[in-house]
Amino acid sequence: MFDDTIFGNPEIHPDSFVSSKATVIGKVIVEGEVIIAPGAKIRADEGSPFMIRHGSNVQDGVTMHGLLNKFVEVEGVMYSICVDSHCSIAHDARLHGPTWIGKKCFIGFDATVHASVIRRNCYVGFQALVKCAVIGSDCHIGDGAKILGVNLRNERFVADGAIINTQELADALPRITLKQHEEDKEFNKEVVDYNKSLVLLYKERRIIRDGKP
Repeated sequence: MFDDTIFGNPEIHPDSFVSSKATVIGKVIVEGEVIIAPGAKIRADEGSPFMIRHGSNVQDGVTMHGLLNKFVEVEGVMYSICVDSHCSIAHDARLHGPTWIGKKCFIGFDATVHASVIRRNCYVGFQALVKCAVIGSDCHIGDGAKILGVNLRNERFVADGAIINTQELADALPRITLKQHEEDKEFNKEVVDYNKSLVLLYKERRIIRDGKP
């Protein structure tokens, strides 16, 4: 890695794995047991810095980028994007800052989160869109749903394909069932746990191939 005097250098914890086929530019802080898969594009060249916390996975084709001088505050620190611990950012998802993904969230295939806050233990379905919104903890957002410019209370359920674009619609959403919530949490836990094992397998593979971690 060359010394990037323009955008700054990533800070990668030695217990994490970043594929040589991923692109990581600028001030991107990666904590331990994180995997950044081939084809991921994490670009802290406009909005910066980014934080990816312990045990999260950033899968193939994921794109992260942020708006200049736009931030979210997380525990007193300003970030363009913060992915909290034990999250899954699945294949081809897009995160655009200023955005904060809370702990133990799953962001589904081809989903987009733009300028939003998603609290902990949320499930965002495949091809969903969350734009300029705040999502409370323990929510389920179905496949193809659109959440636009509203605040969702904790423990809300959004059906597949629903469009929630007024606060009145957001306030009328039903509570998530315990069964659905447990299924969502277990699904993300399985994804996180397996990807943490992939960190070790990929690092072992790199050592065998290149003779260094």
